[in-house]
Amino acid sequence: MLSFLDSTSHVAQLLLAISFAIALFVTAFSKYGRILFLAIVVMIPFQPITSKYGTINMVVVWLVGASFLLNSFRTRSVRREAPPLVWQFGLLIFVFLMSAALAPTLFWKKYFIHLILIGSNVVLFYMSYWYFRREADLESFFQAMIVSNVLVVLYTAVQLASGYGKFSLGGIQELAFVQNRADQRLSGPFMAVGITAEYLVLQSLLLVHYLVQTGKFRRFGLLLLFTNFAILVGTGNRGGFLISIMALFLFLYNYRRYIGSRGIAMALVVFLVLGSVASLLMVKYTDFNVLYTRLSGTEIEGITPDSRKGWSFVVERITDRPVLGHGPRIVRMEEYERVPRSWPDDFINFYPHSLYLYILYTTGIIGLIAYGIWAVSYWLYLCGLRKRWDDSKFQLARGMPTLGMIIFFLFLIDQFKVEFLRHYLLDYQHYLAALFGMFAALGKIDSASRQTSSV
Repeated sequence: MLSFLDSTSHVAQLLLAISFAIALFVTAFSKYGRILFLAIVVMIPFQPITSKYGTINMVVVWLVGASFLLNSFRTRSVRREAPPLVWQFGLLIFVFLMSAALAPTLFWKKYFIHLILIGSNVVLFYMSYWYFRREADLESFFQAMIVSNVLVVLYTAVQLASGYGKFSLGGIQELAFVQNRADQRLSGPFMAVGITAEYLVLQSLLLVHYLVQTGKFRRFGLLLLFTNFAILVGTGNRGGFLISIMALFLFLYNYRRYIGSRGIAMALVVFLVLGSVASLLMVKYTDFNVLYTRLSGTEIEGITPDSRKGWSFVVERITDRPVLGHGPRIVRMEEYERVPRSWPDDFINFYPHSLYLYILYTTGIIGLIAYGIWAVSYWLYLCGLRKRWDDSKFQLARGMPTLGMIIFFLFLIDQFKVEFLRHYLLDYQHYLAALFGMFAALGKIDSASRQTSSV
């Protein structure tokens, strides 16, 4: 009886989300579609209504994305513009289906739901691409990202206040905050501290680019950078901390033409001061103070850090099905009320904490090649835009492809110790889709600008 009620509750949540999203679809098809896209960007880190069938954010993305596509056909912009990376996304979906077809039928329902989830990432990528028509749209996008960052800071402030207890707005379960980890690590809005740390690094890079190129909100921007670093320390994530150091030097090296040697010196001083004060406050005055203890206690055996001892076991399982893997996503026993008797013996029940091992385990060598083709294509696309935008007359656009390359490089490096493709990390997947779609749109904006200037 309880199982039936639980299932009915999930279905009711989904129907409520669909009803709400249909109203959004009608609104999005009108002149308010672009405003709704910015609202989606602001709310990306938060998934207020979640069920085993997906989230309200996912439903909204699908329907608002459909309205974007219909509007694009109506204005014939799809025919004028050839969106990038279409066949590369198609290849990834094809590999997904091939891997699912060869996996045990026990998991097919999970795979089908997962396909809808990751499909929303593709939709949001192109929604972001279609949003940008002129350089001024970059300003509104960056400001939406900054507002979202502020909400993340407020979210983690509530987590700090609640400690290790459970907290939800109005006592509503669907509005429950992510619970902090018992090992003294601040979770943030994402359900993996490594992902929260990575988000903070990438978001801080966007913020610094905005401050350097526009000169707006500098005091507020420095305060936001301070809180971002404090939260990063609170996550206790060693990889995120090291990536933040790498991000600093990559940014200063590539932006030296914009800030000069004096700006580089000032940036280093500001980073040291903000970082030191933020670390002192988190270590001395909060319970989430284990980052530097974990850093000093790090041990590495060969190429394997102490927190990744399961890598060797995952590699053994990869060799069992090396071509197309064990199925397009990892399904764990915890997802079932009762573990099926037909559970395969050669399937792992944990995440490998490495995107590349995850891809090899789930979709095999073919999947790794497909993802590699997408990554190389995206990188080359940004390289092609770099020369055109480094000296843009529009301040915020200057250096944007370079920023995209820095962010993409750091993302690929950081994913050695975490995997963003976990099924419950759809919020972060949406963040990356919107961000990467924005960088991809630079080619379209550049083309539109040249056409405008020639009229």
